[in-house]
This record gives sequence, C-alpha cells and structure tokens, in this order.
Amino acid sequence: IWFDDKAAWTLAGGVQGEFAGFLTVTPVLEGNAGNAINISARMGSTRRYTGLAYVYLRYKLTGNGSSAESPFAQNVTNRITIRGRGAALPDPRDPAQDMADQTTWTWDDDASRNPALALLFYLLGYRINGILAVGKGIPPERIDLDSFITAANICDEMVATEAGGMEPRYRCDGIWSEGDSPTTIIDTLKASMNADLDDVGGKLRLTVFHNDLATPVADFTDDDILGQFTWEASPPLDQTFNVVRGTFTDPSDDSLYQQIDYPLQEVASPDGIDRLNTFNLPMVQSADQAQRLAALRLARQQFAGTFQAEFQATAWKVQKNSVVRLSFVQTGFVQKLFRVVDMEFRQDGVVPMTLREEDSTIYDNPALTESLTIVPTTPFDFTNSPINLAINQGLTVIVTPSQFQVQANSFGVTTTALPETQQLQLLQAAVDVTTDATWSVVSSSSGITATIGAATGLLSLDVADVSGAIVVQAVLDGITYSTTVLVNRNTSAGTTGGGAGGSNFADSDWLNIATATDVQVTNAGAQVMSNAAGELQYSALTSYTGSGAAVITAQYSLDDITYTDFASATGNIAQEFPETEPGFVQIAQGTQTGLTPNTDYFVRLVARRTAGTGQLSWSEPLFSVNQP
Repeated sequence: IWFDDKAAWTLAGGVQGEFAGFLTVTPVLEGNAGNAINISARMGSTRRYTGLAYVYLRYKLTGNGSSAESPFAQNVTNRITIRGRGAALPDPRDPAQDMADQTTWTWDDDASRNPALALLFYLLGYRINGILAVGKGIPPERIDLDSFITAANICDEMVATEAGGMEPRYRCDGIWSEGDSPTTIIDTLKASMNADLDDVGGKLRLTVFHNDLATPVADFTDDDILGQFTWEASPPLDQTFNVVRGTFTDPSDDSLYQQIDYPLQEVASPDGIDRLNTFNLPMVQSADQAQRLAALRLARQQFAGTFQAEFQATAWKVQKNSVVRLSFVQTGFVQKLFRVVDMEFRQDGVVPMTLREEDSTIYDNPALTESLTIVPTTPFDFTNSPINLAINQGLTVIVTPSQFQVQANSFGVTTTALPETQQLQLLQAAVDVTTDATWSVVSSSSGITATIGAATGLLSLDVADVSGAIVVQAVLDGITYSTTVLVNRNTSAGTTGGGAGGSNFADSDWLNIATATDVQVTNAGAQVMSNAAGELQYSALTSYTGSGAAVITAQYSLDDITYTDFASATGNIAQEFPETEPGFVQIAQGTQTGLTPNTDYFVRLVARRTAGTGQLSWSEPLFSVNQP
C-alpha cells in the first residue's frame, strides 16, 4: 500500500517508514459474516462486504510523544495505491479446472495476467452467493474454449525486450468497473492482445491475430466469384495514418500506475504530412508490449486493400478471420493473401464476403525503443518547509507582518558537555532583520541568561537545566515587534526520540568538537527497534564551519555501554574542512545487517578532530536511524 509516493505497508513487513506507529492495516481477502469489522455504531458489523476483498485503514492523527507528530496531522491522503492480486482466472488448459465452477479457478502469478483468460473470466462472470456479481454470466457451452486455449498460448509466447531480456508476448493488468460498458471492457482487453471476438456457429470465438499466413484455409479463383466485385487498393489519404502513439500504464515506483506515453511508431507519409492515430493501452504495463501492439496497428494500415464480392457456396468452408488466397484475372491477383473480415451465409448458397489483404511483414517484431525515464514526483513535504526545518533545529518561526513567534527547543539530552551558548538566528520573510531591525532583550524567566546582538538578531542563551521564556523586541521603521522565545533545556532529561520499541529516530542537536579523542556528538538514550530481517538503516548530514579534519562514526549498542560501528564503509570518513567558508558533507548512509530481529538498539554518533587546532561546528545537523 502506497500513500502518495511513499510505501506505507507491505504484507511481509507491515507498516513502513514514517507511518509506523500511526497506521493500522487490516486486509480482508474475502468478506463474510465471520470477519466483518465493526468500525462504528453507525456502521456496526452489518456491512460484511460478502465475497469481496477490502482493506480497513485506521489512522492516528496525534503524535506518540511531545516531540513526535503524526504524518496524518495535516491531512490524510486521498491517493492510495494498492498492489495486490486480482481475480482468480479460469484456465481451460488446466484439466483440474471446471469452467462452470469458479471454486476450481486459481490464481497464478503469470497466467492470471493473460488477457485471453481475463476476457474469458469476464464472459463467464463471477458469482457471489450464486448471484452474478461480475461479468456477463455466459454459459461455457456458448464459448469456443478451444479458441481461448489457442489465444492464451499465443499470449504466453516469449519475445525479446528492448533491454535484452524476454517477456510474454501479451499481458494485461488493471481494473474495470461494473459501471463500464461491456464494449469498453471487451475492446480494452482485445486491444491488449491484438485480438477479435466474434460469434461463429453460435459460440463466442477469440482470435489473436498472428502470422498464420502459411496455412490458408481456402484458395479462390474467378470461378468462385459471382457477378460484380469491388477492389479498393487503399483508402483515401485523409482516412489513413502514418503515426501511432498513445499511452500505457507504468507500474514503476516512480509512476505508480500513471499512464505515460510509449515510444511512438511511425513510417514516412506519402505527402509529407503526418497523420496521427491515438492508440491508448490502459491495461498494458509493458512499454515494449505497447510498442509491439502499436507497430502491428501501423503495419496493418500499410496493407489496407479490401476486396468485396459475392462468392458461391464454396466459401462456406471459411469463417470470419480465416486466411485465404485469391487468384483473380481482372485484378491480376495470383494467390494473393487475404483475411476474411466480414461474411454472410445466405440460404440461396451465395456468400457475400469482404477480404482484407495480408502480408507476413505485418507481424514482424519491430525495433523497440527505450521508454521514457520517469522522473520521481516531488510532492510538498511540510517537514522540509523553512518553518519546520527551523523547528528541527530548535526554532519555530511564524511569519506575519505584525509579529515574530519563536520557539527554541533544543531537547537538551546529552551525556557530554554542551557548548556554553546556543546561537539562534531569528528570521522574518518580509524584511532583512539582520540589517534593518534593532534588537534587544526585554525580559527573561528566572535562571535564564540571554543576550541578543542589536544589529544581528543573534540570540545567545545559557544551557543550564531551565525552562522558561525570553521576550525580545525588534524595532523596524519605527514599529516595535515583540518576539517570544520559549526555552526548554534539560540536560538530565530522557530519550529525545525513538523510545523503547521505536521504529525511527532523528537527532538534530550535535555537540561541537575540539578534541582529538572520540566524543559523543549526538544525544543519548535513543532506541530504535530493528526490523524482522535484523536491519537498521542510518544516515547523517550536516553543514560545517571550522578548520581541520574529523572522523565521524555511526554506532549501535544493545546496552548503551559497549558500542559497535555501523558496518558500511561510508559510516566513517575523514573530512578536511575549509578554513574560509562553510561547506556541506553527507557524513554517512547505509544499512546495518546481521542484527537481532525486532530488538531495541541504542544509536549514536561519535566524532574526533584528527588535524587542526580549531573547533569544528555543525549547523543544521541531522542523524537518523530507522527500520528499512
């Protein structure tokens, strides 16, 4: 299950990432009275969704602690994508299956994506408690099952892909609504396998067009044609096309089943004017398959000649879509290949037929082109807004023309000494406060010592165990703006994030270092639970100022006493910091494997200066660990 572009839940791994602790997922594979979910008094357990698959999602809108916020606090997405199995399809090739008994139909990860079998499922229909709920309910006796076997086998043929691998010739994936017309559903399925569905002898027959030209059903000559005929070698130019283009459904994680363009198929136009044919394939999830189908459509257009005449009763031996050869003196045909596209059986023995010319090149595999590269979407993430980034650094800024509201919350959990002062840059969007405003401290709570640069707006405060407020003001263009800074610094407090059994942890308050021995630079006491595979995923990044070199190491521990380095080589780096300007460095990223599954681990960063004499200072640091 995906929410927008983020994986939220898997059957094997449960709730994922930021949604852990805030989402409950209950899938029901087939609803009945025994597994009905009593959601509320209004709904009760009378809504049983009998015979249906459904999923029950429950969201927690509030945070699990003072420093945690629910990902659903702002809103619950209405774009939910579910990857799962569809219907169990009937397969007449399986002797264990009875086409009249849906309980014998099975799901197969490959065969259940066969468009011939999907169409057979729709024609036979699916019943719930004996009542037709899906499809048309046509008896198996009214369906030419042999033709569906042939069609399914053609769909299963392996063909080469653009990337050099192999894939089945035709597959289909998707959903339809019972509100859709049967014509729409059947045409969509036929389009995904280049097929036709017709009634022959009172039975529905499926034909997947392929190169069967080597075995024509009949040979006709002048002697078989009665009276007049018409031969249209090609349709009017304005009724033709030389470009086929359209969309297919891209199943990648970056697209999540959006319809995108497949590489168009084209040939030169006789008059230099491109004429387009739009051919959308919503139930096709392979760009290569979409190209093959579009190429067939375009090649078919290049052989558009039609021959119409009344044939004598010798034509009774053919059926619609049969391949025939025609030798006809008046047009110069000598065993020219045609396919029967329309015919009529009359009691007087006369058989009117329409033939369309055929050619083996129509069915040649086209040269495939690499599909479009999907660029991942970048939806708005409110946690990356300047306001929320400021919160993560201990500063909340609510920007209005009339006031500044600033909350400083450093969390202050550490086992090592913090720097003497913490400087907070007060920001305001409408003006440059560092040059245009004059700042001063008006008042502060007992025990808090605070100063502010009159011209810079840089606030300095001590880091004793205090909680309280500082009121500062800025005078700008003769107008005084009051600003409240809420302070919560308690160096003896407990865990800052994660907590026992937590699935994620983030620390944005690092200690500056000026020592050649390892010093813990992150807060202590945070615990993160490994996943069922015994893995933890970690990353760290920061901006920096100072001169020298440092080694920063990510570590984990079971007892908060003996720590082990995370395994990835990128976890420890030596970084030369420039002397004159700040820079940015990604300290570490990787996945630690081989841990005990579903076990709480303490996590931390340690750092030491390996060269230089100055203090190395981090700004906007972030160290995070979570379950993969």
